[in-house]
Amino acid sequence: MRDVSVRLMGLVRKVSSTLAADIFELADVVGYRRPGVCMLTDRPDWNESAFQMARPDIVISGGVVRVVECNIGSALAGPEQVTRIDQYFREVYAAGNLFADTRGLWIPEVMRLRREVVLEAGRRRGVSRPSVAVLGWDRGTAFGSAAYFEDVVRDFRNSGTPCTFAIPDDLVADPGTLSHEGRRIDVALRMFLTADAHKADLDMRPLQESMHADTALTLSPDAADVYSSKKLLAYVSASADDLPSADREFVRRHLPWTRLLTDSKVSFEGASHGLVDLLIGNRERFLIKPSDQHGGEGVTVGTSTAPDVWAETVGCALQNGSYIAQEFFRPDPLTIPLYRSAGQSVNVVQAAPVFGPMVMGGELGGILVRHTDNPDTAVVNAVGGGVMNTCWIA
Repeated sequence: MRDVSVRLMGLVRKVSSTLAADIFELADVVGYRRPGVCMLTDRPDWNESAFQMARPDIVISGGVVRVVECNIGSALAGPEQVTRIDQYFREVYAAGNLFADTRGLWIPEVMRLRREVVLEAGRRRGVSRPSVAVLGWDRGTAFGSAAYFEDVVRDFRNSGTPCTFAIPDDLVADPGTLSHEGRRIDVALRMFLTADAHKADLDMRPLQESMHADTALTLSPDAADVYSSKKLLAYVSASADDLPSADREFVRRHLPWTRLLTDSKVSFEGASHGLVDLLIGNRERFLIKPSDQHGGEGVTVGTSTAPDVWAETVGCALQNGSYIAQEFFRPDPLTIPLYRSAGQSVNVVQAAPVFGPMVMGGELGGILVRHTDNPDTAVVNAVGGGVMNTCWIA
């Protein structure tokens, strides 16, 4: 998974460079919706960091690794959850049970790898001992709060790194520094999407001012959101015939056939089709999804949709202009023990898993797994009953 992820990210960068001269032009190509306080920049030191943290969505279908989404800059979700789940299972195994023998298993250290990426980004800016702020959005004790990210701050501090939790509104951007409660900040680790900042009524202006003054680096940069556009996967898929033979075969094997949903002619399995006719006539082989949403929002899978509803949905997506069509691959079922709190029982089930390898600085830091207890689940997310899990590798 690590090798496939890294290679695909390289192809995304390569194809992106043929589509646009800079990040601003690329943002226009993919239809990136700039937030009210936009932190998109063409600074090389910022945008290079975009590819240092990623979490593609992968299904294994027919025994083949297939990347269905390529989430660039995903420090936003996964490392904390996987670390906590790993700790839980370590405690369970330490207590002794049926699955107690963990010898020979690789247990990830994603927090350490992410920390190293963050610190290295600061060092590249000439700061030997960067001071870090972990940015959340909640002033209470809920998701997004200091309590929620306490272990992230502790991880930095335990390594000797000055670190604090902060809400963007509480940052102070002076001409020569970005600070929080009088302490200088060199790197701000943003744990939310800039585009979602308005939902929590966050003031992003101090971060924007520090970007313009070049006093601090924010990770992940907004360029990561641009590179995460699903439209870029469509461009990579469509350009396969123009790639060197090794890359062409890689794309065909590991990236499901993906196209922008437009009223156009396409080549599929060696034949020419009108894309809309292809989708409507082969409903069970495709899915459609917005190019700029996440968490499974807006995804419609043909095999789970009535023909008339599918045709109507394709038509609406065509009119919208920001959807992609992708060949659908059902995940190979995975046998796992599942604990049900209601009855305090453990059942062995066939799960439909989606793997999210967290690639930090080119290294595999762990795998966030989302799954259900139904192998026929087509879209695996929280709305559809999906849960988060971890993956230890033998």
